[in-house]
Amino acid sequence: MTMKKVYIIWFLIFFFPFINKTLAYVDGDEEPIEPVLELFYFKDTEEKIHLKTSLVHYIDRQPVALPGFPILYSAGEDSVRNLGISETDKEGKADFLLDEFPADLAGEDGTVRFYAEFPGNDSIMATEWEIYIQDVSLELILELIDSVKTVSAKAYLRSGDEQIPVPDEDIYFYVPRMFSDLSVGEEFLDENGEISIEFPDDLPGNAEGYLEIVVRFDDHYMFGTVEKRERIKWGIPTMHVIPESYRALWTQIAPWWMIITLSILLAGVWSHYIYSVIQLIKIKRLGRKQNE
Repeated sequence: MTMKKVYIIWFLIFFFPFINKTLAYVDGDEEPIEPVLELFYFKDTEEKIHLKTSLVHYIDRQPVALPGFPILYSAGEDSVRNLGISETDKEGKADFLLDEFPADLAGEDGTVRFYAEFPGNDSIMATEWEIYIQDVSLELILELIDSVKTVSAKAYLRSGDEQIPVPDEDIYFYVPRMFSDLSVGEEFLDENGEISIEFPDDLPGNAEGYLEIVVRFDDHYMFGTVEKRERIKWGIPTMHVIPESYRALWTQIAPWWMIITLSILLAGVWSHYIYSVIQLIKIKRLGRKQNE
């Protein structure tokens, strides 16, 4: 078999799948992408409602974002109201903001059906997601009781002007840190929808000692994610000062031990290269002398 035929065979083996896939796409035989849409409910400390969505598809079981696509939002079941449209970002996520909970669309149990839809196109299939949410409200109270830092929370549902307590539900207390939220408590609400915990005395705050305390329902099956935040001077004043000559793995200037180690390794590698080249030159010269 000639080398030309070998090259042709290898070319077909490596590139035929890509050529076949491209031709199928041009002919319209390519299967459309089957996306996955998820809808999340988040109520922030200012009582603003966020309908958050995520639109991805999976390749080899790994999620791949679908950016720049419209997501349609609506609420209600018997009487459906179109809320609006948002577009997914580069991570395939979208955030639609509501000023208030659409209580007039609630069913007999007080829940509202929220609905998100991706209409699809020629290359991506349509998909949808729905959730049922009750409008719960949180209150956060920070006070000193007998010189003890006490964090109290109250959860209730609204029925007109009446507040209905939410008992026996799991609720969480956090303090935001640089990379994640630090959990400082997890308790069940009592029959009055209230709970109190003792706040730790050893948490660092900013330079003045301020820190933020968060009470939250975390992805609750009926309430979604609801939180309340308060800022208070309950932390240990902390000043983070980094010297100008500071060297570490996470700074722009590497530590000396790393520079020295890397220099030795690179010198060893390049010395072997130079030694090999010198030996090859010597072998070539010896070969010429023997031929003469």
